[in-house]
Amino acid sequence: ISYSKTVAITQKASGTSLTGSYYSNGEKVLLNQKTASCANAVNIVILGDGYQKKDLLKGGKFERSARSAMDSFFGIEPYKTFKDRFNVYMVAYESTDEGIDNNAAGVNKNTYFDTYWAGNSTAAYTNSANKVITAVQNVIGTSDAQYYRTIAIVLANISDQAGSCGYPVREGGNFRSALGEDWRSFSICVLAANSTGTNGLVKHEAGGHAFGRLADEYYTSGAITSAKVAELADWHSKGWYFNVCTDRSYWNIFIGRSGYEDVGYYVGGWTYSSGIYRPSEGGMMQNNTGVFNAPSRRAIYERIIRQTEGYDAYSDAKFFEYDRRNIN
Repeated sequence: ISYSKTVAITQKASGTSLTGSYYSNGEKVLLNQKTASCANAVNIVILGDGYQKKDLLKGGKFERSARSAMDSFFGIEPYKTFKDRFNVYMVAYESTDEGIDNNAAGVNKNTYFDTYWAGNSTAAYTNSANKVITAVQNVIGTSDAQYYRTIAIVLANISDQAGSCGYPVREGGNFRSALGEDWRSFSICVLAANSTGTNGLVKHEAGGHAFGRLADEYYTSGAITSAKVAELADWHSKGWYFNVCTDRSYWNIFIGRSGYEDVGYYVGGWTYSSGIYRPSEGGMMQNNTGVFNAPSRRAIYERIIRQTEGYDAYSDAKFFEYDRRNIN
């Protein structure tokens, strides 16, 4: 990364008798089904790591976490309005151990997707992106058109707040001919299971980075370097990170427009404190709270429309018609 059936069982685990109806390994459950008349659905596949059999009880810990993650994802615009264009799948996988690796503490766990928490940081990752991809393709198939219309969320069974988003590069297929966009956009989020509520991490990582292709808007280091300026230009050329820029031109369509007085060119973003701009003072891509700012909403709306209706279906006029609900 650059950066399924239900059975009734009784068994012993850690000295405890497990009875009831459990999800079997690899079982998929459709949590939300596309109902809109658009041609295509966007797919979200929610997986879990570090969940033992006891956690895979129907209605149990993993299912509650998965449903919470879905509700959080759709709890913010534009996703709230376009929920009927998404299929959301939950897929159960049993791990030998509970929890995930903690590298800083030297804790190693035997889990299905080999996820790990860096410790002393807010990041969690997977060492087995290929296993995640295989699990996703078991749900949605292997066609490029479906694959590039899908994001994966791996819920790590830990209580700490931690998350990340990565973009595996896959050989084969032509993304432009399939969806009218340059850059292949399948993505994997790894999120701590407790991060699926109102704290915004699902919205930030899955809604902002994974599907919206947005950059972080916070800043923790010094001035942006010339090498990173060139890298950002490359991201822009591929349809990524349109909520940060190094010149004052990327969201001029909002400047001076009624209802968008909060949009401007604020110094700092993409972790750099100067030489780069973001569109708003705060917001979801800066501190995991609030809303997506207007340029970010436009980027997400554009992807939803082009993914579900076709590349030429998007227009700025349609976006502003939709966005009235967010500025009144």
